[in-house]
Amino acid sequence: MMYDLAIIGGGPAGYAAAFEAVCKELHVILFEKDLMGGTCLNRGCIPTKYLAHTAELYAQANSLDSFGIEVKRLRLNAKVLHKRKNEILDQLRAGLLQRMEQQKIRIVTAKAYVAERNVIFADDKKYYAKNILIASGSVPAQSFVDGAITSDQMIHLDFIPKSLKIIGGGIAAVEFASMYHDMGTNVNMCIRGERILRRFDKEISVSVTNILNKRGIEIRTNCTADMMKEKDAQVILSVTGRSPNTNGIFAKELGIRTDQGIVTDCSGRTNVPGIYAAGDVTDNSSQLAHVAMEQGKRAVGAMIGEEDKKPFTVVQCIYIHPEIALAGCSEVEARKQGKTVAVGKQTMAANARTMISTGERGFVKLVADVNTKKIIGAQVMCERAGDLISEIALAIDRQLTIEEMLHSVRPHPSYCEAVMEAAIMLKGKIKNV
Repeated sequence: MMYDLAIIGGGPAGYAAAFEAVCKELHVILFEKDLMGGTCLNRGCIPTKYLAHTAELYAQANSLDSFGIEVKRLRLNAKVLHKRKNEILDQLRAGLLQRMEQQKIRIVTAKAYVAERNVIFADDKKYYAKNILIASGSVPAQSFVDGAITSDQMIHLDFIPKSLKIIGGGIAAVEFASMYHDMGTNVNMCIRGERILRRFDKEISVSVTNILNKRGIEIRTNCTADMMKEKDAQVILSVTGRSPNTNGIFAKELGIRTDQGIVTDCSGRTNVPGIYAAGDVTDNSSQLAHVAMEQGKRAVGAMIGEEDKKPFTVVQCIYIHPEIALAGCSEVEARKQGKTVAVGKQTMAANARTMISTGERGFVKLVADVNTKKIIGAQVMCERAGDLISEIALAIDRQLTIEEMLHSVRPHPSYCEAVMEAAIMLKGKIKNV
């Protein structure tokens, strides 16, 4: 039997492509050697955000006295914590499988291998497809520190360590540091460079550093390999990135071009006709689940002649408290592109909803092109930043001007009022340029 589309990988890129293909009346088969949902559902986004949410609740409960609520005894039960986490993952996974079955997507639980342009081997059988989408994801980078565990293993740790050493300074490292500190663990971070989150706007990096330091998390900079190898904590976590999972996925004879992953065009095409790739397995991947989903859907569009080449704004979030979210260009990036920009920044100290809830420091910063008066970027650090950024990302994608953003009325009191205030400041600055 010849399928319209064969997908290798049941993570965000794979299942999003499968659902999109079914909507386009394609006959789909999907191969997944492990648990449906990929890294995101089983070892990444979902379990880490559950742990982070629980840790934040625990931290808030320990400060309830500031709200006039007196609690005599608090205890974090690690067994119950992980039992609940696993129940959530099981429920989400079951829902995903049920939806696939309802939409008649054939699922093969086996490791798949692209042997020829239209041929896949799996479970000692041959499968044929007009198009193949490789969405095999990524794997944690190997650590050079003996005894260190990866983020995949950390998720299944069934106890709360007394001390935790984190090697790495990216998003995952910062999130693990924040959540385990909130659970009562003594946390320190070791990085080779001079600052954490080095790929982010410097203001974000400095702000997060200040937040973590204030909470008692030690950040050791300019660490040597010997310093990182020191066994000075109960658990050592290595979070130094992820690598595309291309090993044993396709025959070398196919000649699929790779660099830091499978090289594709903006629609997911590889250099081999009929073979596409999406998600973390691709070259220069953002390693974001929501981007992988969009790439999977766009690859399907390219297969059926409904190609969407419009660029979309990539949103990045850091789930600590307060949350951090970024979209579009930073002020520095925009100026490097030769644009004349203006910035409107509203601190959360004047935001009523923030003062009611946490009183945490934060801000909403909007970047606009002075010549077009259009929003081109934003950095947000406040409660619910991951939700607030969607409004701004839509404005960037739709090329809205500041006036058009201000046309909407925001509720009061709300976090999103800060977006309006930042836009008002931005309008005033551009007017005076």
